[in-house]
Amino acid sequence: MITSDSLRVYLAIRDPKDRSRIEDNLVLDGFDVSTFESADDLWAAFQEKPPRMVITDRRFPSGLNGLELTRKIREAQPLPYVYVVVLSVLNRLKEIKEGLAVGVDDYLIKPHNPLQLRSRILIGLRWLNYIDSLFESKPTQK
Repeated sequence: MITSDSLRVYLAIRDPKDRSRIEDNLVLDGFDVSTFESADDLWAAFQEKPPRMVITDRRFPSGLNGLELTRKIREAQPLPYVYVVVLSVLNRLKEIKEGLAVGVDDYLIKPHNPLQLRSRILIGLRWLNYIDSLFESKPTQK
């Protein structure tokens, strides 16, 4: 079972203040957090050691964006499942649907409420535990 202290979270947020604030909140909640300035940096680390949860901005000044990152994660890592949260100021239904279509699990509109983000992460943790339980060996009944 995954717990907050065993959940590895990768965080790619372009604004240093936002990145630091989100990281601080996650660390205070006991999560193992690694931060990155870009989706490209997160992707490089992901290929070495995949986390179980990714939180990323949708847009970055250059390189991969959050949706491209999600697409790469879905193609490279079907199991164990990686829960992806995207933060964005793009809030039209069309933009949210684009995110969900590439495999984003949760799409939060900026500016986000820290308590809302925390609750979504806890929901993601519950979801990861549920998915993992589906793949555990179950004793056979006679």
